[in-house]
Amino acid sequence: MRTEQDPVPRSSGYNRKAAWLTGGLLFLIASGMVGLLTGGDQGVVAGQPHLARVEIEGPILQAEPLVRLLEEARKREATKGVLLRVDSPGGGVGASQALYEAVERLSTEKPVAVSLGSMGASGGYMAALGGDRLFALDSTLAGSIGVIMMSSGVYPLLEDVGIEPRIIKSGKLKDAGTPLREMTGADRAYLQSLVDELHDHFVTMVAEERDLTESEVRELADGRLFSGRQAAANGLVDAVGGKAAAEAWLREEAGVSSGAPIEELEPPREWLDSLLPLGMVRWTGWLMAPEPRFRYQHSGAVAR
Repeated sequence: MRTEQDPVPRSSGYNRKAAWLTGGLLFLIASGMVGLLTGGDQGVVAGQPHLARVEIEGPILQAEPLVRLLEEARKREATKGVLLRVDSPGGGVGASQALYEAVERLSTEKPVAVSLGSMGASGGYMAALGGDRLFALDSTLAGSIGVIMMSSGVYPLLEDVGIEPRIIKSGKLKDAGTPLREMTGADRAYLQSLVDELHDHFVTMVAEERDLTESEVRELADGRLFSGRQAAANGLVDAVGGKAAAEAWLREEAGVSSGAPIEELEPPREWLDSLLPLGMVRWTGWLMAPEPRFRYQHSGAVAR
């Protein structure tokens, strides 16, 4: 006696196909996103002699991500030289010096060509000093050798609205620079001495790296910017030229052919953090904090 089996629903086959297609599509999308976020392999085969390119762009808020990239380039045997692209107005004192030290450490083992973009100022210029040869465009704004520390007083406004700040501190200079009270003469003298010491350190660094006398650097280190040609004439950069000139010099110095690839080394992009309010708070806090920094401070005017 024949037993009739229940037929398999036709829709189940379609469901399995749809699941496979959906899973495959999600995998491709995820792979594409990873490729975008990591920047890809730039066509560099493992072990193949190549150059690396690292960019210091925008205000220098922290050094660690870029320091890791520079260390990675230093340790890779196949990386024969590094093209460092700097387009920055500077930033924090500690972060700027940390980048300089990482670049200098790299340059003791491999040639480093530095290409300054539209701006290589203050802490950005400091980081560039660690390279072996500095290139600037005619229109590059370079230099701004100096230290700036800003503080705004909000205490008059607080008094107007009836708010009385109450500060408990361990020493009279513990809150020097606070916006909650008027700056005293002792506060100003203390903060000025700190800025002067950091400035002296910057001047000494430029003199040593650029083979200039300290007096020559001090004539240039009043915070002003120089065009690329002025910077070259003053000895702050080695040559006037763009990325192509820097790359050509680097290939010759590193002994690699014109066909050797260049690998882009990029830190993980913290794009989500920059979109969230936390990122905005961190950025605003860095701008408003009363601390010294190697940063070019412009008046807000724009070229027309």
